[in-house]
Amino acid sequence: MNKQAIYHQAKSHLSYAYDKDTLHILIQSDKHDVLSISLIHGDPFEWRDIEGTFSWVHQISEMSKRYTDDLYTYYFLDIQPTHKRTKYAFLIKEGDQTYLYGTQGIKLINDGILFKTYDLSHYFNFPYLNHEDVMDTPEWSKHMVWYQIFPDRFYTDAPKVDWQIEKVHNDLHMGGDLKGIRSKIPYLKSLGIQGIYFTPIFYASSMHKYDTIDYHTIDPQFGTNEDFKALVESCHQHDIKVMLDGVFNHCGFLHPMFQDVVVNGPHSKYKDCFFIHEYPVVDFELNADGKPKRYPNKKNRYETFGFTPMMPKWNTSNPIVEAYLLDVVTYWIKEYDIDGWRLDVSNEVSHDFLRKIRIASRNVKKDAFILGENWDSSLPWLQSDQMDAVMNYDLSVPIWNFLEHQTNHQTFSEDMHRYLARTPKHVIDAMFNLVCSHDTIRIKKRLNDDPRRMKLAYLIMFIQAGSPNIYYGDEIGMTGFHDPDNRRPMIWDEKKQDLDMLEFMKQLIHLKQTNPLLNVSDINFEIEDDVLIMKKHLNQQSLILILNNSEQYLQQYPNTDEYDCLMQSKHVLDPYSYFLGVKQ
Repeated sequence: MNKQAIYHQAKSHLSYAYDKDTLHILIQSDKHDVLSISLIHGDPFEWRDIEGTFSWVHQISEMSKRYTDDLYTYYFLDIQPTHKRTKYAFLIKEGDQTYLYGTQGIKLINDGILFKTYDLSHYFNFPYLNHEDVMDTPEWSKHMVWYQIFPDRFYTDAPKVDWQIEKVHNDLHMGGDLKGIRSKIPYLKSLGIQGIYFTPIFYASSMHKYDTIDYHTIDPQFGTNEDFKALVESCHQHDIKVMLDGVFNHCGFLHPMFQDVVVNGPHSKYKDCFFIHEYPVVDFELNADGKPKRYPNKKNRYETFGFTPMMPKWNTSNPIVEAYLLDVVTYWIKEYDIDGWRLDVSNEVSHDFLRKIRIASRNVKKDAFILGENWDSSLPWLQSDQMDAVMNYDLSVPIWNFLEHQTNHQTFSEDMHRYLARTPKHVIDAMFNLVCSHDTIRIKKRLNDDPRRMKLAYLIMFIQAGSPNIYYGDEIGMTGFHDPDNRRPMIWDEKKQDLDMLEFMKQLIHLKQTNPLLNVSDINFEIEDDVLIMKKHLNQQSLILILNNSEQYLQQYPNTDEYDCLMQSKHVLDPYSYFLGVKQ
């Protein structure tokens, strides 16, 4: 047994409260070791005289082998402590040897001694399953279908420039507006969309609006506050939720508070609202519009997002900033009835302020949804006190790598098992799953503009637990490289749309909303005849997804006779084909 591979940590992704009564316990081991692992567990205060010996009252429960990645196997068990307290350790059997694994490491226990009287110091502890610490993610946010809109490029009745343009840049104002979006709500409803995520719409100097000047005002390029209120009401009438982009890590260079610091320096009452290193704050040339010229390699005299002088970083621990931004958070919920916030650059915002955002939001609307823009594994942010979910790039990256042929079938299945093992089941249902966004290459372009391969990406994403997101225009086959090319204007001319892709998306969305099998988290992976087979099970039913992720024509196809077809390519033996079916 490779003892160095054995690992567990209480109150982590390996030990967490799934609900108010249930603990999920996992342990990691070397994938090559042949082991039998059980959990010994019980209330730390329950001791009895058993046959003349004062003993700890406990249970021994066998754990099941749940996931295997390239290095490790993960064993799983759920338990329901009677009094919500539990001490626990792992009994690991290899051949005729038995080991006890706890907080002091691994000990051989062939003598049969598992504990001493009143002494469980070698055991892991989950002191109490407090209901306040359980994730209370809004039910409506689980397994729903999102649609991301970049407002300037979605729709308007009066475009500022030729709407058919393909080559765009980040200073190009196309003219998309809130009234235009509102007119397309029936279209989104017909598609099956349940929630819209808007990139920033508050007054800012840029086209993308991530440099906010006034957080309480809709940017005039998009319309008015009244236009937005009408849009939210229309969305809610069509049972569509609304989530706004909250840029609370930084503001725009032209924000009045920062401009006060620029003008008044150390005498500004807002100087501690930012992280100022040196005065005067501005030691660079400004354009005619008052914005700084770009100096990518120049060290700024104040903290910024990235290295851009256009985005000074807020000091959210400052009382003025805290009161100001929390007022913004509650204002749009109270006055305009939005349903949630997507927090830009959330992993750079302090945990303390994220907790305050959550509390402020929930005090106004009990089921407000808080989504974070985290690009990495995010368990510290998903502990029930900060965010409900994050943009799930932990899922996106394995999908990208597999479909771009950077990894093979085996590596993809291992990557997915690692993702499933490290994503607690109490957060996975609301994760914001995506294959592209305004910050990435569009998925179609990533896959060489091949609609067959694009369909495989969306199939894999949609059968995962969580909430899939469609980046505007993907449903009709839009393409584009990195920013700004991924922000082309929406194609509304049906003659230029991929209507086959549109029908495919509608079918996929319908299945997500009607078939619970698509929302099961765990997946079994098989590799057969150069195809990848993914299977999910629920209540005597099974779902199967078969993918030919190659340029090769298959000589034979795995038997699907026992499955009712839900979706498939026209010719299942063709390159980049698929079969999605269900067995009752």
